[in-house]
Amino acid sequence: MGATGDKHNATREAGDPIRVYGVDFSAAATDAGRKTWIASGRVDPQRDRIVVTDLRPLTAVAGLDTACREAALPALARWLRERDETAVVGLDFPFGLPQFIAEETGNESWQSFISRFPESIGVDGSADAGEDGSSDPVRTFAERCVGLTERHGEGTYDKRRTDAAVGARSPYGFIADTITFYGIRDVLATVLDEVRFAPMDRTDGAWRPGVPTGPTAVETYPAAVLDRFGLHRTNYKGNGDEESANRRRNAEGLAEAADVVYKSESTATETMVADAGGDALDAVAACVGAFTARRRGYETDTAAFDDPSAVRLEGYIYG
Repeated sequence: MGATGDKHNATREAGDPIRVYGVDFSAAATDAGRKTWIASGRVDPQRDRIVVTDLRPLTAVAGLDTACREAALPALARWLRERDETAVVGLDFPFGLPQFIAEETGNESWQSFISRFPESIGVDGSADAGEDGSSDPVRTFAERCVGLTERHGEGTYDKRRTDAAVGARSPYGFIADTITFYGIRDVLATVLDEVRFAPMDRTDGAWRPGVPTGPTAVETYPAAVLDRFGLHRTNYKGNGDEESANRRRNAEGLAEAADVVYKSESTATETMVADAGGDALDAVAACVGAFTARRRGYETDTAAFDDPSAVRLEGYIYG
């Protein structure tokens, strides 16, 4: 497993628990703090499984008085920095863009692309949208990416190789553009020097020299995690009886098939079932994605990629 496995084994021998977290991310302007959920867990070393110990929205975890995006995203970044080197955190927003976009804008590494985003692709991201939608950096970001795609890509909204592999949407399409923009600008770029990222910070199965000694962050995709265990990838978000039943099946199915134990089984399950938006359930699925990534030594399955090395610029979804 390389350096990561050795470090975790040493930690385990010292008796410190290995922490695993899943973050269902939202960048909603007025409600990001309530719609971002965090599942907290620890690894049971005897049975190599996750014990989910806490499941709450970011407002509760960070003690926020407001759920607005301007308060929630810096709070999430602070929370991420506060994790130690035994922690792995699964975040469910795109960590990058298609390779041709990064290369076209002169970025030779993922780190340089992220550290200067969105200026790294020629977008002024200093302002947020006004009430009339003017000066909207997300719109400008998406239009810039579409323009580059028309010159170098294969469609209006191109996918990364890892998106295509798990059925995820384009990171700058109208569904994901907001979480991509704010997730990269207000979370990843602000913690780049304090958090290590897999697989971008790894070389030949080990962390690259000079990598931060903080927690490990990975990109995950709850729909892909649910799909892998034969659970409901869709039709579990909503207020209807069918969606509620599907959330219950997913919550119970993760416990049955994905090496997950809920410390308070009834409370955790009912929380996931009661949350019609599916955010609590997605946070637990993201936790499973992070756990699986760590358990497999952050290996990437790129056999079907036309260019396996693209993950160094594009990022990789651990599903």
